[in-house]
Amino acid sequence: MEKTHPSHTKTVAVVGTGMAGLATAHLLHQDPQKRYQVTLIEKRDEISLSAESVQIPSQDPNGPSVWADVPMRAFAGGFYRNLVRMYDYLGVKYHEQPFLFSFTKLPKRQQSSSTTSCIPGPQMVYASNFHQIPPIPRTSDLIHWCVEAVYAVLCYLWFTFCCFFIAPYAENLQTGQLSETFDHYLRRVWVPQHYVANYLLPLISSVCTCSHQELLNFPASDVLEYKRRTHRQQHFVVSAGVQCVQPKLLEGVELRLGVNLTHVIPRHNGVQIKYSTEDGKHSSEYFDLVVLAVSPDVAASLFPAVNSQLSAIPTTTVETVAHTDESTIRPMLSATANPTSIKCSKELRGSYNLGTQRIHLLSNGTITEAVHEQSNSILVTTNPLFPLDKSKIIRSASFIRVLRSPLSRLLVNSIFQDRGEPKKLSESTSAVNSWRNGDNGVYLAGGWCWDGMVLLEGCIVSAMRVATDLGVAVPWDDMSS
Repeated sequence: MEKTHPSHTKTVAVVGTGMAGLATAHLLHQDPQKRYQVTLIEKRDEISLSAESVQIPSQDPNGPSVWADVPMRAFAGGFYRNLVRMYDYLGVKYHEQPFLFSFTKLPKRQQSSSTTSCIPGPQMVYASNFHQIPPIPRTSDLIHWCVEAVYAVLCYLWFTFCCFFIAPYAENLQTGQLSETFDHYLRRVWVPQHYVANYLLPLISSVCTCSHQELLNFPASDVLEYKRRTHRQQHFVVSAGVQCVQPKLLEGVELRLGVNLTHVIPRHNGVQIKYSTEDGKHSSEYFDLVVLAVSPDVAASLFPAVNSQLSAIPTTTVETVAHTDESTIRPMLSATANPTSIKCSKELRGSYNLGTQRIHLLSNGTITEAVHEQSNSILVTTNPLFPLDKSKIIRSASFIRVLRSPLSRLLVNSIFQDRGEPKKLSESTSAVNSWRNGDNGVYLAGGWCWDGMVLLEGCIVSAMRVATDLGVAVPWDDMSS
């Protein structure tokens, strides 16, 4: 069966209901000139942005439920400028959320073991933005802890100085040189390896939800820009969880769930999409434009014209589990109990519970398990290294995480460069088809569709780019952050 649409407006299919898809659909649907008829398509039977989040009953029988976002959706001021502006425009309430990070290096005998009985206490505890004096772990020798703390602070100051004053090597397309990797940069500026392995990589890899080596392969510019823009900035979380953002972005947008897209084919009279539905029926439909707000591997499988470019973009699978099993972090809980209270503004103190949340980072030298303590004893573990009690698992999910490399950075930038600019691919990548965003009526959007860390900010920037390219004003673009 084949469907067609009336031609009085341009029809747009937005594929994917993550933050990028929702924001893109919202912007085009809210076009003041009403030039676009938007259809939002999702393979799953629910919106994917908060599909894995957990609803937690309130401790107050008459109070509203709270949500634990899975994965964690905390954001920092400075880096997430457009996300914050969009939240302000939509009236989404968010609040400051300080964190206490504990760093635990697993002993070699523990790295190959499946038992949690020998997990040591943390060797260091760090408070985000130094908002409090971190507690001294009870399991640490005071003198050793003081020496380690001074060492970590000095290394942190040196790394911060480098981020602001020592630029990474840029790509040189005339010689075929790609931009500098984070690994090469750290070695070049002499950041001590002990600090890198035990503090820097565990912390940043938990933000990127990837292994240490995958992070080291990132362009150095990604990490340094993230550090510069988040330096001394507060962390925030959406007060009611990101699930409250969905209805605001979906307002008025036609939504189709359970639609499994199989092909995106540009035709002379539009873009044909082929799909199957949950009842097993196959169908096709024509749209004037299609926005693929999906991961690069999915986009390449649906739209072969971009396969040669997107196949070089690395991805990995990340497991996140919401549970109540404290066996992994019990040593950290006892070592960091009774954290120092924090100071906060009177307005926020009256509106929200601003207690410090703890995030425990357990590293085996290759990958870091991050355990985030949520409300009502809910724990969210990313990249679990130890088996969890199945009876205590609330929800488990796997995600495709898009990674970065100097080559993928070059290819992504070539896709999203302005059409008026000369093509920037070097001879080493001359075989790559230089398709650009919007060619053939097909657009890409997502956290990976910009020159930066693959986080929610990239989702918003890519959605804004699609809207701007189609002549739609972004209502929050000129708002003050």
